[in-house]
Amino acid sequence: MKEKIYEEYGYKIDYLIYKKNHILFELNDSKYMILKTNLSNERLLILNNIVNYLDNYAIFFHQIVTGKKGFIFDFGNEHYVILRLRIVSERTINIDEILRLSNISINVDFDNSIEEKIDFIEKYLANYDLDLGNINYFIGLSENAIALFNMINVGKNFIGHKRVNYMEKAVDFYNPLNIVLDYKTRDLAEYSKSLFMNGQDRIIDNLRFLDYPDWLSYFARVMFPSYYFDMVDQYIESGTLMDNKKISNLANSFEKVLKELYKTISLNINIPYIGWLNNINNF
Repeated sequence: MKEKIYEEYGYKIDYLIYKKNHILFELNDSKYMILKTNLSNERLLILNNIVNYLDNYAIFFHQIVTGKKGFIFDFGNEHYVILRLRIVSERTINIDEILRLSNISINVDFDNSIEEKIDFIEKYLANYDLDLGNINYFIGLSENAIALFNMINVGKNFIGHKRVNYMEKAVDFYNPLNIVLDYKTRDLAEYSKSLFMNGQDRIIDNLRFLDYPDWLSYFARVMFPSYYFDMVDQYIESGTLMDNKKISNLANSFEKVLKELYKTISLNINIPYIGWLNNINNF
């Protein structure tokens, strides 16, 4: 690996530190991270441009290092990218960082469709006999969320993440490989759901960080069961068994919150009628 990096980047490295999901090294008082990637050079160029754009707002994501063949180098049968770390802190991010980033928009061509997730799961189910809990319920929930997204006319070019966890470390939050463009409410909704999954229900309270026009996209993003699809991904990748009882209990608790959120929003703005959510006492 060291010889390959020297060949592609001209970096003469003394040693590499191997972690679970990445490799670290230091050079000239800077820290670097090596990560596997399935992104194209074209996609990485867009991400690199977004990193440079965010510098104007004093938000410093890690820089993607360019080598002889662009941003990617091959080692064995894997593709890798090198990041020069600009934030190395292991501190946990705070909601102010999430909100600050989520309010920044940029006009670039950057497709990020949640329909692809449902298509993937349905195709997988068609070919394998898997026990994935009440899959039809979650696909139905997803389709409800997507229908709401299709009614929303606000811009989808705000900077966010594939996923934000309530215990996210700064060094991970500022990884440009995790950048997506979506509604400005994406990160806040995912952060709120992550809190809920870990026993802290702030989904309704966090509405206070948004203006009324953004409440509908927040509701749709909260409704989309990303937590469930993360469990499916983990099951497919590692073979970890799905805890169907836990999933069922989680779904019941989450549906109660969805109904309360729906009621709260409907008292303040016009929201499309959704029968199963409108009956607030039908738990």
